[in-house]
Amino acid sequence: MSAGKGPKVIEALDLSRSDRVVPMLTNVQSKKLGKKDVVKIEGVHLDPKEIESKISRFAPKATINKIKDSKVLSKARLESLKSKSRP
Repeated sequence: MSAGKGPKVIEALDLSRSDRVVPMLTNVQSKKLGKKDVVKIEGVHLDPKEIESKISRFAPKATINKIKDSKVLSKARLESLKSKSRP
């Protein structure tokens, strides 16, 4: 997601009230975006379709990565989820 959007994602997903570990990196170098924010939510599986409805208005280019044992298992871009749901 673009730089500066991380705090909004944490708020929209109500993660500040969670007992989960939620580290956030800001202004990380990105080849595609220039700079981006990264929010990591440990120990939980989030459905990208549920997340899309909560954060797409301010982070439409966000990517949801499922990671296990330091390996990326899957990636879902919010933009592609939105276009698939249109008739």
